[in-house]
Amino acid sequence: MKILAAIHDLMFSSKVNAAAGGRPITWLKRGTKVVDEVVREKPDVLLIDLASPQLDAINAIREIKKGGDVTVIGYVDHTREDVISAARAAGCDQVLSRRGTLQVPRARAAPP
Repeated sequence: MKILAAIHDLMFSSKVNAAAGGRPITWLKRGTKVVDEVVREKPDVLLIDLASPQLDAINAIREIKKGGDVTVIGYVDHTREDVISAARAAGCDQVLSRRGTLQVPRARAAPP
């Protein structure tokens, strides 16, 4: 499973690395557009910081969902109902709180 993380917050990215348990994660470089990197990397899963103004996450999710089969998991503070609603409307598959226990997805089971 290929994971792309669009998270620039140092503390939160450390939590993501710890939760990954050694699984490889490709990190979006600052200044890189999320949609362009998704097209280039073709990840199975995109982890994205929904509250980062540099990422324009809601519009990025909308574009990504138009063109591919990428599972998008967004992270935001649980108090940001406006961002949570907008992310779901844009097609975000899961919206999770940045607080508490963090889980990074495991490989999908092969179909029977």
